[in-house]
Amino acid sequence: MKRLAAYLFLLSSFAAYSQPATGRIQTSNLVLRLGSDGFVKDSAKSAAIKNTNGMALLQNASVWMSATDSAGMNRLAVQDLFNGIGEFWSGPMTLSNEQAANSTQWNKVYSMSKSDIKFHNDNYKNQSYVASPRIGYWPGSLGFPYTQVLAPFVDLENNNRVYEPSKGDYPYIESDAVLFSISNDVFGSHSVSRGLPLGIELHTTVMSFDEPALKNCFMVRYAVFNRSNRNYTNFRFSPVLNFGIGGLENEYIGTEIGAQAIYSINDTSEATFSKKLVSLGCMALNKHIASSMYFENNADPINGLPDSAQHFMNLMQGKWKNGKGLNYGSNGVDGSGTARYVYPDTTDFTHSNMRWLDQVPGKKIGLLNFDSIELKRGEATYYDVAFFYVEENFKSFKQIGENCLRIKQVLNTKNLLKIDQNTPQKAPILTLFPNPLKIGDKLKVQTVLESPDCITLMDMNGREICKLDLDDSDKSIILPPDLNAGVYMIEYKTLNIVHVHKLILTH
Repeated sequence: MKRLAAYLFLLSSFAAYSQPATGRIQTSNLVLRLGSDGFVKDSAKSAAIKNTNGMALLQNASVWMSATDSAGMNRLAVQDLFNGIGEFWSGPMTLSNEQAANSTQWNKVYSMSKSDIKFHNDNYKNQSYVASPRIGYWPGSLGFPYTQVLAPFVDLENNNRVYEPSKGDYPYIESDAVLFSISNDVFGSHSVSRGLPLGIELHTTVMSFDEPALKNCFMVRYAVFNRSNRNYTNFRFSPVLNFGIGGLENEYIGTEIGAQAIYSINDTSEATFSKKLVSLGCMALNKHIASSMYFENNADPINGLPDSAQHFMNLMQGKWKNGKGLNYGSNGVDGSGTARYVYPDTTDFTHSNMRWLDQVPGKKIGLLNFDSIELKRGEATYYDVAFFYVEENFKSFKQIGENCLRIKQVLNTKNLLKIDQNTPQKAPILTLFPNPLKIGDKLKVQTVLESPDCITLMDMNGREICKLDLDDSDKSIILPPDLNAGVYMIEYKTLNIVHVHKLILTH
């Protein structure tokens, strides 16, 4: 209770903000700004994503969500990318009654790095040690009436699902640095879409990496929690990007179908870019996309700005706002046939798409539409994407797909590319038995929780020995036969939390 009071006292210092607070993260080549409402945001002085030389690449980006409830009512949470008005607000939701926390008290973006965590791990046992604000106020756990675990953390000693840095607990991150925010769609009115709220709690994690192979990208994980009392059979999720490369609104837009990515390139005739092809894109990593789409910043009745709930839902289904289907050729409105992707560079014979050769540069907002899924009440799922930047001295579009492939290959080596299914949120309880375990015997893993993302065996210094597969038939794992007797740690990772349990091996 004392820690919670201190936490709320800290947050009160942010109460004066009427706009979402922002945090900043960077690689050696890129800088990104994240808002406390979960969206990638620009400011009066900075683009949402820019390179370290200061060139703007993305004005801002949000995510749209939609579903139809059992009564046939449209439920949406969207953002207007031109005026910053959105339908997500800072803070978590209660587990019942669809109540949101006070947004002004949660108007914060949390920053964390591996160096912060290492310093904490090395020093938390010292009597004179005081955890840094980053470590101390990481929103790891909260409790009733909210979910017990908010931000992922390693529950090191007690395994009680309470974030206690003084006892060695620390944030769990999967990259060299992260920004993290918590938001919901029920705190305020839905004046943009004019639809009903969904009852969604959104956790946004932006990951950056130090290694050169990932210097031109950020990975973003959107964890979506259905806190409502409704089951959705057609839940849709779409990253929406307001591209802005350089100082002029003269980009082209395209889809790299093989990489499941939408991108924008600058007008290569612009002198600013010295004839270079500069591109910023968004690539799906863990789920299949159903379509890509765009709309323009005008009042056109077909491909202009959406201004009703049905308009937003149509765009998220790969249709124009008036319900007309996307077609190939010209601008996708007055062409022929049926298409699923906007301006693909190459023909996709499976889906009858052809490159649109007569595209005119200008201001287009791009959508990357994921397949609809079932999202039941109390369940969660996540969407992984990568924002990537390409700059080369030649104009071949092939470089975009090749760049996406390289990013995926490196992320795969880090065990970050995982095909996800909906993940029920239940109390994470893990039991290992027998414990102590005789070397050579099977270790049973009893769970009443989400399926594991990963099980890892470590020594007592936290060094990884091996990753282990859980046998679904009898929920057991087989340890390497050449281990020495002694004390080890089993790390069990799920969507929301990392548990670490001690395991004793004997002869």
